[in-house]
Amino acid sequence: MGRRLARLTLNLYPLGFRRRYGEEMRALLDDGPTRLSTSLDLLRGAFAAHVRPPNGLADCVELRDRLRASTSGVLACWVAFAAAGFGFYKTTEDSPFSAAGRAHPVLGAAHVAVQLLAIVASCAVVAGALPLLMAALGPARRQPRLRRLVALPILAVVVFVALTGLLVWIAHSHSLRTNAAHGAFIAWILAGLVCGAVCAVASRKALFAVSVDPRRLTSALACGTLVTAAMVAIALAAALYAIALQLDASRLAATSNGPLGNTSTAFMLIVQVTVMLGAGALATTTTLRGWRGVRRAA
Repeated sequence: MGRRLARLTLNLYPLGFRRRYGEEMRALLDDGPTRLSTSLDLLRGAFAAHVRPPNGLADCVELRDRLRASTSGVLACWVAFAAAGFGFYKTTEDSPFSAAGRAHPVLGAAHVAVQLLAIVASCAVVAGALPLLMAALGPARRQPRLRRLVALPILAVVVFVALTGLLVWIAHSHSLRTNAAHGAFIAWILAGLVCGAVCAVASRKALFAVSVDPRRLTSALACGTLVTAAMVAIALAAALYAIALQLDASRLAATSNGPLGNTSTAFMLIVQVTVMLGAGALATTTTLRGWRGVRRAA
């Protein structure tokens, strides 16, 4: 189990790093004992490799693979970002928040900005992903494995939406004890993480499994750049909303919120904004890496 977890953790390293050092690292894992601490060390190493990648790794990745990696990386960030954005929408959808937005211009403007930018980002995701999906559908008819990879993200989204609806229904229709409520909330978070991981991993594997014209991949990266810019702007607008809510409507910020109503609105907004900022920062990094590959190949 420890060795398998460690090998999975290797997939978190940048593509160029895995191309150059992957075989050596897998051989070391196979030869020596692996513990949970091994996976944690690899996780820290993966973070460091993304933040400060070693010199010369760019030469290990051809342009198509660099574009695939950057495009799928933005999509993975968008999945996490969209989950936080959905939480922001559910947190601020009730009538007291609408009334606060009308009473306080900064609150109202920040909320409208989040909504408009979310529409822009969603359209950019569709514009970038649709041509790639069409390119994968043809081979998927002939390759069962690819067909499963294409279907998995859709299935994961459906499952997560169904679980969220079930959780909300339970919260409104049944009286749960505190421990049961906390357990259900944690289970929902874990399910969301699993579904998001399935979306990101399956989409990435499918993209690497099909032959796509570099121009189409570059267009997808351009759409991903727009998505990234919108993500950063949404995160900043959501942060402004959270700050303004605390300053202008502190009682509303202190009210119970969350899927089961067991956390404060302010706490939920802090969690959501943190996830948004993290996803936006990662998307920015992978987008810049993709454009550097394009410039290098030009």
